[in-house]
Amino acid sequence: YMDLLDPPPEMLDFLRDTLDRSLELAITDPLTNLHNRRFLDHHLNLAMARHNRGAGEDVVSVLMLDIDFFKRVNDTYGHDAGDEVIREFARRLSLNVRAIDMPCRFGGEEFVVLMPGTDQADALHIAERVRSQVADTPFTLADGRSLDVTVSVGVATSRGLGDSTEGLLKRADELGVEIRYETGV
Repeated sequence: YMDLLDPPPEMLDFLRDTLDRSLELAITDPLTNLHNRRFLDHHLNLAMARHNRGAGEDVVSVLMLDIDFFKRVNDTYGHDAGDEVIREFARRLSLNVRAIDMPCRFGGEEFVVLMPGTDQADALHIAERVRSQVADTPFTLADGRSLDVTVSVGVATSRGLGDSTEGLLKRADELGVEIRYETGV
């Protein structure tokens, strides 16, 4: 029999560790280990609230990234290969953004990077770095096959007082769609 009002220290440690792990799982995408949509929604809302409280001076940028022709990867090579591509893409994305940036899996083959305190010029520079790091080196699958992968990136920066989370994400998504249309992707 254990006194529940005075549990042993090892049980408290176990419970703390379990709670910490559960909280981490709630905001982490299991395939990529990036933050998930829940995390993005929360932190983007906080960043935009800070932006609007500061009369638009605390700028926020987002990158919306979409792996080009991803359905073709799944259809041609199978879903396991698609998962490998998503994991490798997430790895390259993480390596090519700054420590302050928050790369997140938005869903499927879409990713968003939340970039607090980042103006349009810096966001565009980072977007190009990510794009080139994805396109310039083929992705190698576990079976040794090599795939050329490209990504379309939309960049949006907060526009001042009254800008919204939804508006920022919509502008980034529309620019990504425009790029795919212009390049035939």
